[in-house]
Amino acid sequence: MRKFNPAIFILACMLVTGNVHADDFTDGVSYYEQGDFTSALESFKAAAAKGNADAQFNLGLMFLNGEGVAQDYKQALNWFEQSASKGNVKAQVNIGRMYAKGKGMLSNHGIAASWFRKAADQGYADAQYSLGILYVTGTGAPRDYNKARELFQQAANQSNASAQYQLGLLYLKGRGVTANLVEAYKWLSLAGDYDDSEVFRKYVAAKMSKEEVAEAQALAKDWKPRKAAE
Repeated sequence: MRKFNPAIFILACMLVTGNVHADDFTDGVSYYEQGDFTSALESFKAAAAKGNADAQFNLGLMFLNGEGVAQDYKQALNWFEQSASKGNVKAQVNIGRMYAKGKGMLSNHGIAASWFRKAADQGYADAQYSLGILYVTGTGAPRDYNKARELFQQAANQSNASAQYQLGLLYLKGRGVTANLVEAYKWLSLAGDYDDSEVFRKYVAAKMSKEEVAEAQALAKDWKPRKAAE
């Protein structure tokens, strides 16, 4: 039995009470958690046929990853698009990733950026981070460190470790913001063990006084995440 993938699991408490699609969707989640991907697929299809955006998203993931069905990028994109049209930010991000990586189509970072932007505008941290990366690299969007920093900041405020890491690097290098070693150390500390955070944290610390390190550590300790709207 495969280990349960939390990316596809959507908590029952998120379901609207009285939703006519809830039974099929909930059954699908239960089957998936048990490792019965074939039954999960059929339950999600039943809910998706009635317009359930979460079920459509889950079907997209199953076709993308080949769970309970042969891997099929065309079908994955189809289900993601149906879910995304209803405002599902996770589906929008996955479409962006498919275009960015060229899964089932030629890579197109411009289209990827447009899908990331749809979800980022709704406050979704993963989308804000992904769009920020495109601004840093200048792929799919003009290189713009100011916009990248704004997006990383929004995602970092929501405890997105990837964005916290990138924000730390921007403060270290002075890109899109005035260089600030205290802020760089703080954000690299908050990123934990993501990527090379520890390596860069030690690099930054070597350039700081003991007082500056203590200040950065205190800022990281007192830091609290904020919701997208805050």
